[in-house]
Amino acid sequence: MKKLLAATVIITTFFASSSFAADVPASSTAGVSSTPATQAQAVKEAIKAPEGVLTNKLIADAPLPSDYVLGQKDAPVVMIEYASLSCPHCAMFYTTIMPDIQKNYIDTGKIRFVLRQFPLNEPAFRGAMLVNCVAEQGGAEKYYLFNKVLFDSQSKWAFDGNWQEGLEKIAAIGGVSKEQFLECISNNELEAKALVVKKQAMDDLKVPHTPYLYIGGEAYNGEKDFLSISKFIDSKLPKK
Repeated sequence: MKKLLAATVIITTFFASSSFAADVPASSTAGVSSTPATQAQAVKEAIKAPEGVLTNKLIADAPLPSDYVLGQKDAPVVMIEYASLSCPHCAMFYTTIMPDIQKNYIDTGKIRFVLRQFPLNEPAFRGAMLVNCVAEQGGAEKYYLFNKVLFDSQSKWAFDGNWQEGLEKIAAIGGVSKEQFLECISNNELEAKALVVKKQAMDDLKVPHTPYLYIGGEAYNGEKDFLSISKFIDSKLPKK
């Protein structure tokens, strides 16, 4: 318990120093004109990541050995999502749009999908540690199953002061004992891994918000609906 409390101080400090949020960084609207159209454009530019195919290894070499991957190995396009388990927009994307992406692109061998954790607060950070923990034993199947369950039940744990209790109950349904759960959310190696993944995304990629997508090596700045995303994916697929 002492180890977990000490780690909590470190994680809380880390998130307090981060300006990233689920939608738009608070600092991005500073000094912006109050004219709605001008303000909207300024915000849009403030959160926009670089366009064009990236050479950064986090994207260019994906999937990385540390990634959990959905899809066939010979799929021609890799799609990467940075998401926070406590982000409502991430939950909406994962529960309403991802099923169509899975059906039309992952299951058909057109893309490989990678979900990387970009926790925005303490509950999401411990949730990220939990899904990585169960994946060490169950692989990608367990990783994506637990992510889906946590997104589906987000309202029952992520926004409650008793988030740890809620997370523990959900883990128990998935076959994780109390002892295993406590080990998962206090494991130093899992903690370091989660911190490194987010720090790299912040420092190297300047990930502006969650959910955020990279498709075919390029940052996707379009609308988060299936039609828009599918058009972008199609543009990356080999021409017949």
